[in-house]
Amino acid sequence: MEANKDERLEQAVATLNGLIELMHANGLGDSVLFLEMAKLQVQLDFHGITDEEFFALCDALHAGTLRPVSETEPPPSYPRPRREGDLRGQRRAWQCSQEVARGRRRRAKQ
Repeated sequence: MEANKDERLEQAVATLNGLIELMHANGLGDSVLFLEMAKLQVQLDFHGITDEEFFALCDALHAGTLRPVSETEPPPSYPRPRREGDLRGQRRAWQCSQEVARGRRRRAKQ
């Protein structure tokens, strides 16, 4: 059912794109703006972007603190939290947090 909803939302965006082109071709600028706002709202809902996230993006764009992504520049790396030595030695540090890993340890049968 979720795929059906996603498809319908994608169709709604495509329909809005067609209406935007039609209004633009007929010189109806106010209608174009209205339809673009409707399209943006559908896309925000489709991708699950909250109002707070959207406003933060708008503020960053307005302040000029965002910079364009360069295809030649590697993405920034973020340091991973270090794990205790016993998990790294078992090569299990990447699988789960230390609390979960401790709870799942099994003792060897004697």
